[in-house]
Amino acid sequence: MRSWRKKGAAGLISFLLYLGIFALSSLPASVLPAGVPDFIPHFCEYALLAFFSMHLFNDPGKPQAMAAGCAVLLLLAFLDEWHQAFVPGRFCSLKDLLFDALGALAGIAACLVLRRWAAKPHESRWARRLGDYIFRA
Repeated sequence: MRSWRKKGAAGLISFLLYLGIFALSSLPASVLPAGVPDFIPHFCEYALLAFFSMHLFNDPGKPQAMAAGCAVLLLLAFLDEWHQAFVPGRFCSLKDLLFDALGALAGIAACLVLRRWAAKPHESRWARRLGDYIFRA
């Protein structure tokens, strides 16, 4: 039962993150803050989205899970970029799609690294509890 709650929470967080990405993509260019390099929000948004969405898989370390995660995240990034083409002052950019993909790969890598860290025995009690809470059913 507990793993279903964790998957549900990861799914809800992933959905809300993508909803936030879509909402930010709907803003006209005149509303966006100036001086922020474009790659930073793209990379960070998709890194977080990938990190949480990989928790939906039973074993994210399997090549099939990583391939499926990458495919879904690239599709979502493409749809987001396509949507921006219809927003005033915004455009569809292959460069932004690349930053989205790099962020997704970084999020998947972070998920895998933290899962391996949680699987190791830890001497400190807080590290064991954190690993148990985040990654174990």
